[in-house]
Amino acid sequence: MVDAFISAGGLSPWLKPLTGTEHRCLAPVGDKRIIDYIIDALQQSGCIRRIVIAARQEALPELRATLPKDILLCEAEGDLPATALAAAKVLGEDSTEKLLGVCDDIPLLTPTAVRNFLAACAEQPQYELYYPIIPKDACLAAFPAAQRTYGKLADGVFTGGNMMLMAKRIMPQGQQVAREIFARRKSPLQLCNWLGWSFIIKLLLHRLTIADAEKRTSELLHIKCKAIITRHAGVGMDIDKPADLQLAAQYVTKHESSPR
Repeated sequence: MVDAFISAGGLSPWLKPLTGTEHRCLAPVGDKRIIDYIIDALQQSGCIRRIVIAARQEALPELRATLPKDILLCEAEGDLPATALAAAKVLGEDSTEKLLGVCDDIPLLTPTAVRNFLAACAEQPQYELYYPIIPKDACLAAFPAAQRTYGKLADGVFTGGNMMLMAKRIMPQGQQVAREIFARRKSPLQLCNWLGWSFIIKLLLHRLTIADAEKRTSELLHIKCKAIITRHAGVGMDIDKPADLQLAAQYVTKHESSPR
């Protein structure tokens, strides 16, 4: 069992004319809000002890009034590392040593996906940060109409998932690394220097392996990182444009009565 937090501070202005809100977590998909689907997947997985939702201040009153009392709330910070730290503080000293962080835009997350991801992480307890990656063929099989961004590696073609398991003790140092990445984000030259040119060349030539990426990420972040391959495509099916919202609504309507 692990504690979990949902990073629910995201705003998508394009949502407002379609759903009545720009807060992603509050946007309805089918009969429920995005946040409700995510909470259901976490709770029904049987692997989550407590859940904290980190949301914008203006969204907190609605969440407080509509969510079960056992769901904890806090205000989201400016980025994921800071939000993770804020959630860990709400959980207190007795929180689990590793926390599952989930983004607020994956309503097609399933209990099985959560359970399998955490089981794969538990098989390799020596790592401090775990990140799911989904093969392209699994995404196309589950959601053939979805348009996702993929990266081609020597091991195959993958897209990233929208959750992460992280050791609680790495969170303070993650703040500084996040600031360094943010400072370099608008300079491709600085980013390439930071990543290393041999890494970039391998990536461009599609010779980069998952192991290469894990090794370089671990070196840069000064923590042990592990990519977890999952075929549960809902982990990466985020809602970032109207077509995604429509696809998700069609999917949940079709599968509402089926076990998730």
